[in-house]
Amino acid sequence: MPWPQNRRILGTKVQRLDGPEKATGRARYTFDINRPGMLFAKILRSPHAHARIRTIDSAAAQKLPGFRAIQNIAKPGAELYYAGAEILAVCCDTEEHCDDVIHAIRVDYDVLPHFVKEQDAKANPKAASTVGGGAGGMGGGAGGGNIQTTTATGGGWNAKSFEGLTVHEGNYGLAVITHQCLESHGLVCEWDEKQQNLTVWSSTQAVPGTAQGLAMAAGVPVANIKSICHYMGGGFGSKFGTETENSVCAQLARTTRAPVKLMLDRAEEMTCKGMRPSAFGRIKIGATAKGDIRALEAETYSSPGTANAAQLILPYVYQNIANSRRAEVVRLNTQASRAWRAPSHPQSCTLTDQPVDDLAAALNINPMDLRLRNLPPNDANAAMKSPQSWNGIRNTVYRAEIEIARKLSQWDKKWHRPGADPGPIKSGIGMAIHTWAGTGNQNNAVRITISNDGSVLVQSGTQDLGTGNRTVLAIVTAEILGLEVSGITVRIGESQFGAASASGGSSTCPSVAPTTLACATAARTSFLNAIAGRMNTAAANLTIEPGVVVNTTNNTRTPWRQACAMLGQQTITQNQTGGGTDTNTAQGGRAAGGGVGGVQIAEVKVDTETGVIRCTNFVAVQDCGLVVNRLCCESQVAGAVIMGVNASLFEERVMDTRTGRQCNADMEFYKLGAILDMPNIKVHMHDMPERGVIGIGEPPTVSTMAAIGNAVFNAIGRRVAPMPMTPDKVLAALAAKQGS
Repeated sequence: MPWPQNRRILGTKVQRLDGPEKATGRARYTFDINRPGMLFAKILRSPHAHARIRTIDSAAAQKLPGFRAIQNIAKPGAELYYAGAEILAVCCDTEEHCDDVIHAIRVDYDVLPHFVKEQDAKANPKAASTVGGGAGGMGGGAGGGNIQTTTATGGGWNAKSFEGLTVHEGNYGLAVITHQCLESHGLVCEWDEKQQNLTVWSSTQAVPGTAQGLAMAAGVPVANIKSICHYMGGGFGSKFGTETENSVCAQLARTTRAPVKLMLDRAEEMTCKGMRPSAFGRIKIGATAKGDIRALEAETYSSPGTANAAQLILPYVYQNIANSRRAEVVRLNTQASRAWRAPSHPQSCTLTDQPVDDLAAALNINPMDLRLRNLPPNDANAAMKSPQSWNGIRNTVYRAEIEIARKLSQWDKKWHRPGADPGPIKSGIGMAIHTWAGTGNQNNAVRITISNDGSVLVQSGTQDLGTGNRTVLAIVTAEILGLEVSGITVRIGESQFGAASASGGSSTCPSVAPTTLACATAARTSFLNAIAGRMNTAAANLTIEPGVVVNTTNNTRTPWRQACAMLGQQTITQNQTGGGTDTNTAQGGRAAGGGVGGVQIAEVKVDTETGVIRCTNFVAVQDCGLVVNRLCCESQVAGAVIMGVNASLFEERVMDTRTGRQCNADMEFYKLGAILDMPNIKVHMHDMPERGVIGIGEPPTVSTMAAIGNAVFNAIGRRVAPMPMTPDKVLAALAAKQGS
């Protein structure tokens, strides 16, 4: 199904349909759901980073006022692997009574050894595993205890790969950061009187997926479960629906025969519900005198907490480089990592693009010129098979985006040799590039109904994380039916509206937009067929222009509502699953050209007396194929940059080695930048409608950290690592430069 060649609304800036509801507080999030006779639930969690349960005594607690039910999660003898691991849940008439009951439960533990910092686990490689299963359970590689080691080579690597090259070697890294969703995880569960049908309001990235998970846990058909999420306050990869609290809340609601709300507090959200893996590395990189990068050697380690993998992609973007990689996955007694906007890419970009800048300094080459020289070439074979595939056009796209970024940032005017800016407050500019592979069409279902009063209803089980997804459905429908976006009613976020994929991998817009295109096109055809007889012509003679139905035989123009009235008692209803033959899809419904590229340039000011860094200006150039809503796309990119600024300068999880607990599990000491800490952000969407819809959620957050780090290097002439680049690290880098 080809996209319209002449776009009337597509690609323009359209205000979000849910903007007024969110701005006025009318939007109801899961936290806002309060059902008649509702009870509350809370979870008792382990205070130890590693322990075995001896006994659990809840007898006295169950006699306290307000107690209604208790649900076991872990039994005596169970081993718990991080501070925050679930033990049991209680249900009471108020949240305060839940706290009283939780405090009255007595749990006896055998406290066991733990590691919560990568360096401690690496310093004890022969220690027994403290996270269960040992390294052998992680698959492949070698190692022992908490550490899994893999080695690999590529690109024709050999012992002489660095001979004759200019070489730079340095340390780089990014600390663990948590997802910090403004709306925490949680849900409200309510069974009907016969305990057969369950309605659940949850904060989730997967509305139908949540229903499916609860159906399995509760032992009822998925058709008996109605999952609802009309609005949610952020997920970023941490809310895909399979949560312990989901099944616990459903069971407590069934036991008590009352609605139950279980929402996590801020500390639980930060310590149990999602973090981005760390990544640290010693990187050695070499190039010819002309700037052709020829070799890279990486010794890296990263931690996914109690999870089993933390993959890095090295070398990142740049190809045909001889490389040797030794990677360690360090499992720790902390929560397991979860997907965090473009998993593995921000870490891989930082561990590649920052060494590239340092190498440029060693070669005395402008880092933009060095990147232009080493961009991956267009793949002729890929271009022949699919002219719009990413591998076939990547060099062309990167070069165009770099030139746009160069002009928007005034790079040629502002770039200088690292550390050359005089004075105590030094200015710097830096860049980085990135990619992302889109996941294509996930066969979402869409239903469009045209009624005789002229109203148009669009329904889909998909969810809107805050990315403007409901506006996307309205834009596509309005484009095809010749209406304004305000004339489309969109209802989403309910599982009974049909199949819908989880919102991850930048797949939401590429899943719903082509499906809506196909559905709206079919609805238009059915509508014209239905009214043709009443207009005394054949359907082939009718077409739709903005607000009117046109009879091309006599150029009669009938207003939309008047034309809809010709339906009489008939209603046009069209269902569509999957996007058909979208311009950008290949066999299996996956995007043939699903890769995208982006270029980001940061400007900073560094106070060399205090060590404080301020990111002042930022340019982000990004493609996502066909731009559906330019306003929302620009907002997505700007939001991603804000996340990257936070990760670069502020965010860091602080763990106490002795207790194994997080010291800053709140929004007072887990530092996030405020409005005045954010730069002026210029976003340029590199619109490529010929490629179809690809997706925007993941890629624009990838290279922000590398770009800001490179800008700081340009300002002071010293690499500040690892991130976040806090004042103490800046001052230490300056002191090392001065030799003091």
